[in-house]
Amino acid sequence: MDTKEYTQQIVDDLYTLPKDKIVEVMDFVHFLKEQMQHQSIPLRETGLTPQEAFDLRRRLATFEDDWNISGMDEYDNL
Repeated sequence: MDTKEYTQQIVDDLYTLPKDKIVEVMDFVHFLKEQMQHQSIPLRETGLTPQEAFDLRRRLATFEDDWNISGMDEYDNL
């Protein structure tokens, strides 16, 4: 199955679960998402060429100081 098919299967299965179980699934998905945010993704898996990745990093670097100021991590919890 490809990602789209897996996603559709998950959504279909979610509709069969009671609300309390859906909340548990949501918590687990948030846990996995948090784990992924702290891992590097190999460039070949992003679909970007090395040149595109370099350009993206260069453009995002202007925001780095803002992202790293004290208190900004609170936005990650929203």
